[in-house]
Amino acid sequence: MRTHSGVAERMFAALAAENVNMKMITTADIKISVLVSRKEGVKALRAVHQAFGLGQPRPGAGQPGGKGNHQFQRRPVGAVSPKTNRDLAALTQQLASMEDIVVSDVLLDTDQGRITIFGLPDKPGCCSRVFQAVASAGIIVDMIVQNLSLGRTELSFSVPQADLDRALKVTREVVAVLDPTTRVAADADIARLFVHGVGMRTHTGVARRMFGALAERGINISMINTSEVRISVVVDRARGEEALVCLKEAFNLV
Repeated sequence: MRTHSGVAERMFAALAAENVNMKMITTADIKISVLVSRKEGVKALRAVHQAFGLGQPRPGAGQPGGKGNHQFQRRPVGAVSPKTNRDLAALTQQLASMEDIVVSDVLLDTDQGRITIFGLPDKPGCCSRVFQAVASAGIIVDMIVQNLSLGRTELSFSVPQADLDRALKVTREVVAVLDPTTRVAADADIARLFVHGVGMRTHTGVARRMFGALAERGINISMINTSEVRISVVVDRARGEEALVCLKEAFNLV
């Protein structure tokens, strides 16, 4: 998903086809999450599964020469060697110790720009149309954040700096058709920071420490995105390096 365009577009199009409205959108490196009404949850799940062919056999699977055709052989059942037992024990101990590392790294990315749509109509299909146009232009989208307010949404997404002008152009073209009163803006002066750690899944307080450290320096956060093992924020590019040092100090990574 990090290196291919069109994943968000396909997902949003599938939901729009079923008239499922998205109330929130967030993304991570390998995941896109949307919030829908509880009563539409099952319908939304089925629509997305069908759009990506999940739970269905691949074409040619199990046929000679077909894709996905593999010869599986049952391994002989026997006693596990002492060496294998030691290796498994060491691996288990290593994985367990990784969970104790709450934050392992803080990274800075200054190669992205942001597109923001203000006042996009809150109805099925609008987001799909936007990301269909962006994907058709071959532009890879990274962070996506959507917020809902009084029948309108504010949608922001990041793209590579080199593609920012093209992304702005195609987005404006689509939005002009959806609603001429909707405003689109681009911001090239952003920096993204990532706090990463496997232990974040089992420890609380990472976001509090991260946001508190930035607040103490007076660094404003304009976008927030989370996953099980990472918190991403967008700040002003001019303060990106300062924010990086600030967070490394906060998590004792200096």
